[in-house]
Amino acid sequence: MIAIIGAMEEEVALLKGQLSNLKETQVAHTRFYHGTLANKEVVLLQSGIGKVNVAISTALLIHMFNPDYVINTGSAGGLQSGLNLGDVVVSTHVSYHDADARAFGYEMGQIPGMPSQYQADETLIQAVHRVLQSLNQNAMDGLIVSGDSFIGTDQQRTAILEYFPHAIAAEMEAAAVAQTCFQFDKPFIVTRAISDLADAQASMTFDEFLKVASKSSSEMVYELVKEL
Repeated sequence: MIAIIGAMEEEVALLKGQLSNLKETQVAHTRFYHGTLANKEVVLLQSGIGKVNVAISTALLIHMFNPDYVINTGSAGGLQSGLNLGDVVVSTHVSYHDADARAFGYEMGQIPGMPSQYQADETLIQAVHRVLQSLNQNAMDGLIVSGDSFIGTDQQRTAILEYFPHAIAAEMEAAAVAQTCFQFDKPFIVTRAISDLADAQASMTFDEFLKVASKSSSEMVYELVKEL
């Protein structure tokens, strides 16, 4: 079984519409959509926005459905100059940009007792590369960073890049998904589409391009599910 996690309705709606044999389960305020996508058994989760929401719902998903793979999808703010709106970013590693326990000898972004970065599954990375070639989709691999803030000012962007100069994108859930998968020994990957450039125009750009980003990321995930 393959688990697909997106935070917002717009980020999961297209995939939900493609599910067959759909069965819906609700636990607390979290809904799980279990069905078939591209002839594969999947469970689709709309987690809600932010690290706590996605950590709770991802843990529930893994406990209830025991998936073989976890895919985190949706939108992200681009941090590198080579990225344009609608491009796809693929995690090699994931970290928090707003965790700071350096006073106790940890690295920036590291939760005490946890890795400084969470490594995406190599099998999934290679599968994504094959899909990207077939789609002729512009994409970038690298570090994706997460925090409980929408990055919508140049100051926020600069602060992230000061500590994570090679980070390719910022968003609000991926590191919590990755940490939960680490705790459960589940392979994961993050593949998102760029909805804004994490700058002073980000909030306006996000509203305008969320549908474009959601379409790009959903197409990517559908083809990835077919590939697995």
